[in-house]
Amino acid sequence: MNAYPPAPWQLGGWGVATFGLVDAKAAAAFMPSGVHVVQLGGKTLGGLFFLAYERGTLVYHELNVVAGLVRVGSRFAFYLPRLYVNSEASLAGGRDIWGVPKELATFAVSHEIGLTTIAIAQGSRELCRVRCGVATRGLRIPLPMPSFGVRGDEFLFFTAALAARLSLVRAEIRMPADGEFAALALDRPRRAIRCENLSLMVPVPLAVPRPAPQQAPSYGTS
Repeated sequence: MNAYPPAPWQLGGWGVATFGLVDAKAAAAFMPSGVHVVQLGGKTLGGLFFLAYERGTLVYHELNVVAGLVRVGSRFAFYLPRLYVNSEASLAGGRDIWGVPKELATFAVSHEIGLTTIAIAQGSRELCRVRCGVATRGLRIPLPMPSFGVRGDEFLFFTAALAARLSLVRAEIRMPADGEFAALALDRPRRAIRCENLSLMVPVPLAVPRPAPQQAPSYGTS
């Protein structure tokens, strides 16, 4: 028997997201072959997405590293070079079902009056620390989250259906200067999107043959 539930996964909880412009060449270094980085003026869209799943198919914490927006053929999606989770079932399911590179990490979440602190670490090394405000208002918005993973000679495309009450809050992000994703400069945002009353459905992925490797990275959508 599998050590994880079958897709789709229905998850609920809250989260914090940051998005900003990322150097397209830096982002390309993390991309698998066969994708085109979607860029404008040498920049693409990247960020971090922390999720606290408190109900649903599984209960766990997750940090998504978003390297950039890409195009594969006629499909557009975000590429996540790493997802950190504190659940072995989530790790196994993420790798086997969606082909996403999950790793285990520890999460420490603390709440003060008007402030939330999230620290993600592997062993004694802290990978990321997020401090952000707590929103009292917001607008509930449904958002599609197109992403893809890699499994052997296939790309696995899936669009998660997210809905949450979204609010803009102040944020401070800290990541190691010598960390794996330092080149993406994901610690620059001073604002974050707080996601309350969050629901997320992650569907069964669509398997597509992986394009043949190219001679050099390609930037843009043409």
